[in-house]
Amino acid sequence: MSQVEMSRLGPGGTREHFDEIQRVYAVVFPGYDLEDHRRRTLRQTESAGFEAVTVRENGVLVGFAYGLPLSARSTWWDGLRPSPPDGFAVETGRRTFAVIGLAVLPSHRGRGLGRRLMDELLSSRPEERATLATVPDNQEAQRMYERWGWKPTGQTPGVEGETADAFDLYVTALRPEVASSSR
Repeated sequence: MSQVEMSRLGPGGTREHFDEIQRVYAVVFPGYDLEDHRRRTLRQTESAGFEAVTVRENGVLVGFAYGLPLSARSTWWDGLRPSPPDGFAVETGRRTFAVIGLAVLPSHRGRGLGRRLMDELLSSRPEERATLATVPDNQEAQRMYERWGWKPTGQTPGVEGETADAFDLYVTALRPEVASSSR
């Protein structure tokens, strides 16, 4: 019988287990630049509010999710089309949590681990909403997020060095009392 264990990691724990995280990342995202992933993620672990959740089966890492709050200087919403309502893209450093990565090994999909990772990552966040980005041609992931209650908000252009030329952005309310103000 397999044993599944979820763990919440802060910046230090994420750095400590980063080689394992990157092995899962390499399988789930085979065309992506591992050195870029390493640079970006380790830089993100230095941000206030960074958090990760991992899932292990019989002691072996099979998935992870991580993210951080968008800073007041964030460019996350830059170029969003269609144009959002007034105030939608205003960040304070405490308004929006960005889910940067979610990955489950293909051999472990279809068992609810991705949803459990996401729920655990977001369950204690103090922000009013969360956001995530997908590449436009990843219809499977987009359908999954929509089943989980995420709402599409539009598309932003990628910038030089990113993994895609454009990203489809999604948002979900983390606190029901502010759901109506999040779009």
